[in-house]
Amino acid sequence: MTWFRRENPRVEDELRYHRDRLVEDFIAAGMDREAAERRAFREFGNVAHLEEQVRDVRGRWIADFAQDIRYAVRTLRRSPMFAAVAVLSLALGIGANAAIFSLINAVMLRALPVADPDRLVLISRIGDDGRPLLVPYPFFEMLRDRLESVSAITALGTLSATAIIDGQDDLLDADMVSGTYFDVLGVQPAAGRLLSPADDVIAAEPAAAVISDRFWRRRFGRGPDAIGTAVTIRDRVFTIVGVMPPSFRSLQPDRTPDLVLPLQLALADDQRRLMGYNTVTVMARPRPGATVARIDAEVQALFGAFVQLSASQQRERDRPSILRQRAGARAAPDGFNPFRYDHERSLLILMGSVGLVLLLACVNLSGLLLARAAARQREIAIRLAIGAGRGRLVRQFLAESVVLAALGGSVGLLMAGWLAAQLFALFLNGRDAVTSVAPDWRVVAFTGAVAAVSCVLAGLAPALHAVRGLTPALKQVRAGGTARLGQALVVAQLAISMVLLVGAALFIGTLVKLHAVDRGFDAGGVLVVGVRSPQPYPPDRIQAVANALIERLAAMPGVSAVSATAVLPVTGSLWERTVQVEGYRFRDDEPDAASFNVIAPNYFKAIGTPLLAGRDFDTRDTAASPRVAIVNESFARYFFGSREALGRHVTNAGVTYEIVGVAGNTKYRSLRDRTIKTLYVPQTQRPGTAQPSGYHYLVRAASGDPQALVAGLARAVREADPALRVQRVRPYAVLIEQSIGAERTMATLGGAFGALAMLVAALGMFGLLAFQVARRTNELGIRVALGAGRGSLLALVLRDVAMMVAAGVALGSVAAAMTAGVARSLLYDLTPTQPEVFAAAAAALALTAMAAAWLPARRAATIDPLAALRHE
Repeated sequence: MTWFRRENPRVEDELRYHRDRLVEDFIAAGMDREAAERRAFREFGNVAHLEEQVRDVRGRWIADFAQDIRYAVRTLRRSPMFAAVAVLSLALGIGANAAIFSLINAVMLRALPVADPDRLVLISRIGDDGRPLLVPYPFFEMLRDRLESVSAITALGTLSATAIIDGQDDLLDADMVSGTYFDVLGVQPAAGRLLSPADDVIAAEPAAAVISDRFWRRRFGRGPDAIGTAVTIRDRVFTIVGVMPPSFRSLQPDRTPDLVLPLQLALADDQRRLMGYNTVTVMARPRPGATVARIDAEVQALFGAFVQLSASQQRERDRPSILRQRAGARAAPDGFNPFRYDHERSLLILMGSVGLVLLLACVNLSGLLLARAAARQREIAIRLAIGAGRGRLVRQFLAESVVLAALGGSVGLLMAGWLAAQLFALFLNGRDAVTSVAPDWRVVAFTGAVAAVSCVLAGLAPALHAVRGLTPALKQVRAGGTARLGQALVVAQLAISMVLLVGAALFIGTLVKLHAVDRGFDAGGVLVVGVRSPQPYPPDRIQAVANALIERLAAMPGVSAVSATAVLPVTGSLWERTVQVEGYRFRDDEPDAASFNVIAPNYFKAIGTPLLAGRDFDTRDTAASPRVAIVNESFARYFFGSREALGRHVTNAGVTYEIVGVAGNTKYRSLRDRTIKTLYVPQTQRPGTAQPSGYHYLVRAASGDPQALVAGLARAVREADPALRVQRVRPYAVLIEQSIGAERTMATLGGAFGALAMLVAALGMFGLLAFQVARRTNELGIRVALGAGRGSLLALVLRDVAMMVAAGVALGSVAAAMTAGVARSLLYDLTPTQPEVFAAAAAALALTAMAAAWLPARRAATIDPLAALRHE
């Protein structure tokens, strides 16, 4: 402890202070200073000597602790199996906690790499669930001109478009930003310059663009010739003027755009003009002295005026829904973070689950330490009898826990990096992401804190119990107290396991029910093909290219049906349009909207939805023929009841369609949604309204794996038009699975935690019963000698198990009922207190406990009375 023997000014000052106070007291009592100092020296002692004594005491404590650690290490080395099980148990618990915290750290705690991220304020509409939403561009203009409590404000939109560079086309992701974007964020260029307010005006010539460091490296090899290069997007030429630094990607932390374009130049006219077109994210910095609350109040007032103006331009029946919208401001050091908004609740629930897993591991380790302490009871009692202090013995036991927790924490930290990456991939469910989940100082600090808490939780109770008294141990009295504490620990394990099992059953049940939902179509064997073209087709060519594309795809060998749709079911999208229906009068409080989709002929055959009445769209339905439509079963039943729907008319946006067919119901936005009234109109009767790239093409394989068709798709698309390219090909079944990725993740992790909980509870139960049977060998032998049957001994042990299971299930059920409500929003067709779920979890736990108890119970039932009587 050489370091501790250095001068310690605080100790010296404190001792001198007390001595001086004593001198002053003597002077106040009538002594002169010299006499007072002599007496104080006699009574108080030499300050330097006292200081040395204090140092010795502190140094001795640390030396003793180091000695305890060395002793604990030697003890654990003599019990390698116990040490391995204990370290592995803690490592699993601590590693799982560190892994989930790594995700939370990456998704929720990291700030943007910009200047003063803590002073960024997000201004957004607020959804019913509190989630921030985009705002219309005209509202951004209102904020920019009238919001007084901010010193600077900027807006961001996103765009995916085909860009032409040096004659080569490429599909690029772009951020569209207002001119103040980089000034507000305080970002400096890596090369050239960044965009300024002068670039974000309609008349800006030449139009400027900035590229990301990643695109600079990929497309230009970081060469200086990138500056000044022309990029053509939607027939507009932009000139690259600079490169963003590699540390910064976007205001949206889950995005890595290739380009950054001026907002006014990149937005479509409708996006710039319409008050109901929510398209941009707004970020601001407060003026000195302004608070987020003040900005929030000002934003609410301005948004109230904005929606009043917007509602005044709409129909009377649409105004209430517009006026119900809300907006506000919030601190946003992590920017606009949709990934966080999507998964925040799931991550927090998982954090609670792994916390229970760690608690379970600690309780299990407590049981193991308790059994070890019981085995050393005689040694402990002798040490107490010959004068060892209880505090010192407790410290020795805790030193063992410290060593185990340190080893478990170290292994857990090593596991966390790998585990976090696997969990993140599970959350992404095949999607691309740029967020890093590698552990940083926060994860290391969190892991250290968790290990310390685990040390106390696991080690304190056994340590205190081991030194509670010496008489029972010296007399070899049966350790009833140890058994009771052990039973309490097992009951605690069962209760914790019950909570985890109920959670797992709820999440797995939700996934099963979502898979069983009647979605109204068959995604098996279907490929979803997206196409792109370097330049938009003129209106008079759009339909010809679309027709040629469908014909070429349908002519491919192995294809049974091909069609196209503007809205792909169960991918989060939905168009709603107001309709007027022949013979039906809407009430004033009744929504007059229906789901709306534009499809090509053969859509229902390609997607596997039955056509219940009438006909499909075909070559009769052209731009020059009368407008026709197909409705789904819900639409027909809602508006026409038992009457015939065919031949009736529906009007939308001034166009009247005759209903020529009725199709089966289809889920649209998600599998969770109810079936919505849907109106289908033919693509062939909406010429020039959407480019071929605006549709999803459905290709159904005649048989076998649809992936076998992928190789021929590019050729077929080019045969339709040489300028067309395949943008992306995905099996529809994969998209369906991705739509329930969050539920799959929760079911997978919940099931894993539930299985781990059952395993740990089984080990705890097995260990306790084996220990109890060993301790009761003599008693059991006497019972057999007195005539007890094998069955009665078996029942004796299993009765204890049943009582512990009943207590654990009861306590766990109460805890699960109290906490399961937090997962309500993640469930489907289940309630948090579903009786069947609790019954299934209790049954699984009881079976596991009985299985774990069988071997110790069987050993008790087959005990040899002579051997038992010679025991001890």
